[in-house]
Amino acid sequence: MAEIALYGKGGIGKSTISANISAALAQRGKRILQIGCDPKHDSTRLLLHGELIETVLSYMKRTPPDQYRLHDVVYEGVYGIHCVEAGGPEPGVGCAGRGILTTFEMLERLHIKDYCYDSIIYDVLGDVVCGGFAVPLRREYADRVYIITSGEFMSIYAANNILRGLKNYDTEKSRAGGLIFNARGIADEQENIKRFSEAVGLPVLMQFPRSDLFTNSEKENRCLVEKYPDTDIAADFLDLANTITNQSILYQAKPLPDEILEQKVLNAKVFRGAAAKTVDFSVAEKEGKKQNNIIYSKNLISREPLSGCAFSGAMSICAQVQDAICVAHGPVSCAHITYQSITSLGRKMLLERGLVLPASVAPAVVSSEMRESMMIFGGTEELRRKIIEVKKQKPKVIFVLTTCPSGIIGDDVGMVLNLEDDCTKIIPILTDGNIQGDYLQGILMAYQEIAHNLVDKNVEAEEYTVNIIAEKTVATATHPSFNFVKEVLDTLGIAINCRYLYKTDSNAIKNLMRGKLNLLAYEDYMGRAVKKFLQEEYGALFMDMAFPVGVSQSAEWVRWLGRFFSRSDEAERIVARQEERYWDEIKRIRPILQGKKLMIITYSHQIDWILKTAIDLKMEISFIGVLNYSQDDLFQTEFTTEIKELNIEYDIRNRKKDIARMQPDILLSNYSNTDLTGSFFTDTIPLCPQAGFLSGLSLAGRWGEFFRMNLKEGWKDDAALYEKYNA
Repeated sequence: MAEIALYGKGGIGKSTISANISAALAQRGKRILQIGCDPKHDSTRLLLHGELIETVLSYMKRTPPDQYRLHDVVYEGVYGIHCVEAGGPEPGVGCAGRGILTTFEMLERLHIKDYCYDSIIYDVLGDVVCGGFAVPLRREYADRVYIITSGEFMSIYAANNILRGLKNYDTEKSRAGGLIFNARGIADEQENIKRFSEAVGLPVLMQFPRSDLFTNSEKENRCLVEKYPDTDIAADFLDLANTITNQSILYQAKPLPDEILEQKVLNAKVFRGAAAKTVDFSVAEKEGKKQNNIIYSKNLISREPLSGCAFSGAMSICAQVQDAICVAHGPVSCAHITYQSITSLGRKMLLERGLVLPASVAPAVVSSEMRESMMIFGGTEELRRKIIEVKKQKPKVIFVLTTCPSGIIGDDVGMVLNLEDDCTKIIPILTDGNIQGDYLQGILMAYQEIAHNLVDKNVEAEEYTVNIIAEKTVATATHPSFNFVKEVLDTLGIAINCRYLYKTDSNAIKNLMRGKLNLLAYEDYMGRAVKKFLQEEYGALFMDMAFPVGVSQSAEWVRWLGRFFSRSDEAERIVARQEERYWDEIKRIRPILQGKKLMIITYSHQIDWILKTAIDLKMEISFIGVLNYSQDDLFQTEFTTEIKELNIEYDIRNRKKDIARMQPDILLSNYSNTDLTGSFFTDTIPLCPQAGFLSGLSLAGRWGEFFRMNLKEGWKDDAALYEKYNA
């Protein structure tokens, strides 16, 4: 069976040529299947005497997958030719390329190639060469590829692009059969085709003239070879069919660079940057007209592998607005996976401690339930219906977040704004899954869009009122850290206005500017980015420090607040009580840990709270290796002189060697390691440590108890024992 792909620019007469070749082959007694791969679905019209058949895609849209049958989409045309039309979405919506892919997948599942065809003709639109329309170029489909072209510039340009696509699949293979010249009767057409043919090394197999015979036969919905079988053009089609059937020599695809194509083939004058100038926007920038106010994640800026999905990151933030409903425009699985991520902390706390955190256990997340047909035909109508359904619950805000499929097909999510009313604000956030970036990028996008749509800049600040900014939505430390901060603020007589964005509502966000001072939860990449955004666009006033971790930071943080709000006496009393507790505990643990060698391999870029405690315990900080971390890029420490060896661009592959070299008593890292052996104690550094004076002691207390009891981590030997007795 020969599988033949016929490509050509739209409007070049490709479908007419394809149908006549199929008819000519069928006249020779061949069993032919012609598959139209153009959204216009008119490839087989002449073979069916003008009848427009149901397309595969429209059939799939209305039929459950278990009821797919070949006889529902394969129609018989003139000379017994079998006809199939892929179809496609309405112009401007969905993804026609995905439709072609889906059509081929269905036909393959139904084993259409098992029906003893002599030839399958794929009639493919050739000036759109995305992955979907390129399917017939793949070797498991077309044995040979023919290009229909005229001598016009865009037609030859499209032909050259088709060769590029073929080369991308074939490299050194030979599947190009040649050119079919469908003349348009323009000046220099013969010469253009000749130069192109010679330049790419493909023969012109047949030239068809511009003729009224084509027009007349098409008016009667007939192929020329059927309507005018005794004409020279009909004979040419029979000859071309014979050539295609018996062709033994195929050619490599050798596309031309654009410059050579334009200069040597089309005799066009080409200028490469000699006179072109970029536009100078410096004046506009000096006047404060910003061209780019987007904040980007570390992964995007550094072009590192993406960590997570922007859709999930944005959803984790939007779900914190408790009078909002989040609509995930995409497959149900996207919403489900994100729901599991958002609720992971609540389920963990419920399992471990019996604590229920309603905000994270039951976020208001729904899906537009995008199916494959929506990816082809567009999903805006289904999204509109979902928004109308959700509005019945009377949320104050509806967030619409896009996933990869809706982003790829370019669904016009902005149309949901037409459904907004005085009761419900609708905020689209175009995260497009991970197309827009990683998890952190989605978080940053959500912070920006929510502020732009909800925050009222005209609200006046109130004395003794603060906002809490950029808490972590999925971290066990968030709740206890907030409790510590709230206890300090309550003691100082300071009210919390808004937690932006954690367990809040749209009214609190609207009145964000009521907070006179903003307290940043974490001084990491995310925190710094959100802080900069709020400062630049809203003039927000921030405290110089983030939530404090450890005794030194906590004392400084409390005193700073006391000075700012004229509560210094109360602040000093807080510090005195907490420092007394800290030093009492240090004196208790120091005899056990003094002199112990501490080795740290960490993603966390802020660990002074650990180092301060270790130094106060008179431990030796023998080694610190800092790993590249997707959530931060700024390692800082005040204790460089106390660290024996510091490597801030650490290669994790050196871990075992360095452990053997340093011989630590305690190894700290962010994740437990089961492949390490040695007589040392291992402990985990939380990526999001708990705020407060005693943060470092929460770790050191475990170390002291371990060494006091002289325990041995026997689980480390399990693998060796298993190999010894069960190998």
